[in-house]
Amino acid sequence: MFVPLVDVLRCPNPHEETWLVASIDHADTRDILRGTLGCPICMAEYPIRDGVVVFDETVPAAPYHAPSEEDAVRLAAALDLTDARMTAALQGTWGAQAPLVAGMSPVQMLLINPPDGIASGDGVSILRVAAAPLAAGSINAAAFDASASGAMITSLVASLRPGGRLIGPAASALPAGATELARDEDVWVAHVEGGTTSAPVSLARRRRE
Repeated sequence: MFVPLVDVLRCPNPHEETWLVASIDHADTRDILRGTLGCPICMAEYPIRDGVVVFDETVPAAPYHAPSEEDAVRLAAALDLTDARMTAALQGTWGAQAPLVAGMSPVQMLLINPPDGIASGDGVSILRVAAAPLAAGSINAAAFDASASGAMITSLVASLRPGGRLIGPAASALPAGATELARDEDVWVAHVEGGTTSAPVSLARRRRE
């Protein structure tokens, strides 16, 4: 878990929104490998194991999805991941592309319930949680797959800054407050209202295996 990203995490329990306090047992430069995040309101504690923040033990990892350089390039381009100051949240199977995206983009990535086998560190942080525990307007881009619940989608949209990019499955409806930029047979790309955005991206029409 990248230390500066702790500031955007929020306790998922139903009470007044609050930051979390990190207790670090072991770190590698700026990545927490082992420790605890604590809530100063409800006193809940969330362990960090091998760099993974476990908010909910019962949430499974996404099914295995083979990374693809083509998919990683499309993801980075569609979300406009060009600025080292950016943070992107990738839910479910999208997390499989993170190691490849990290090789072409300087952004920090928060993976939410990615497939097993993805390691944290080098621009990648991992969360196990039922809905994105992120502060409102705290990230720049997000992507969710067909497994995302309504609560997950709502929380991701709320976490986006105005003008932030969002990717969702073509079969899913655009969330409230999102405006479509581009679409192919697999996914749509949108931005959340309230901000400016760059020109729409062009998506190749290729069916995801």
